[in-house]
Amino acid sequence: MARVKKNGNLSGTIGNIVFVNDGERAFVRAKPDRVKQTTQTKAAAGVFGLVSSREKTFRLQVLRMLGVPAPQYFAAKQRARIRKTVTADTGIGSATSSGFGNPQALAGFSFNPKMEWESCTNFFLTFEMESNGEMKVHLPELKWKNQIIPVKNSSSAVLTLVAITADLNKEAVPIKEVAKLKLEISGTSAVAAQDWIFPVDAAEGWLLIIGCVKFGAPNQSSAMNEAFSAAYLWTGIPGE
Repeated sequence: MARVKKNGNLSGTIGNIVFVNDGERAFVRAKPDRVKQTTQTKAAAGVFGLVSSREKTFRLQVLRMLGVPAPQYFAAKQRARIRKTVTADTGIGSATSSGFGNPQALAGFSFNPKMEWESCTNFFLTFEMESNGEMKVHLPELKWKNQIIPVKNSSSAVLTLVAITADLNKEAVPIKEVAKLKLEISGTSAVAAQDWIFPVDAAEGWLLIIGCVKFGAPNQSSAMNEAFSAAYLWTGIPGE
């Protein structure tokens, strides 16, 4: 129902017509059509809510583990990748029938759009799952300005490789650090080629290997504290 305001303008609705008063402006618009929810749209909304909730819990734990800030748009981009891992999503069931499957969609995803992994590194790792349940990662020799591409004003870097398990099919999204390797590289300190070998848990969920390069300078500034590049270098499910 519309009513007359003190200034003489109408405010409210008459049928499908809406009278709007916005400060010095007064205008009329049509009432928007009501969207009819179908089984498919309800299921899609449920999956979106499930992905958003689990991704946030997962993201906060990973960033805390790496000790890096959340880059702009990181949450939305990672959420889109994780959405691709959803299984049993037929569009006709409820969100509770959906789960998270193979995390291959995360492989190669770079955390920081301002410092993409490919622009800060120039080396490739090889991964081999041994028959005894161990993961063997081969690292080539790492040299400053060759395999590690320095950002402006940096003079050193710390490369951290961390292997974690994560189960997004549980509400708490438990994450466990399986193994970690930390290496320091600078103009006067290279890292020799080596194999990083660690046992893999038979825990449910994902196995993820994340690489993170943090750059440093003699007089560290606040901007340099955010100078990092990180990416999911290997993703899979233990035992598969």
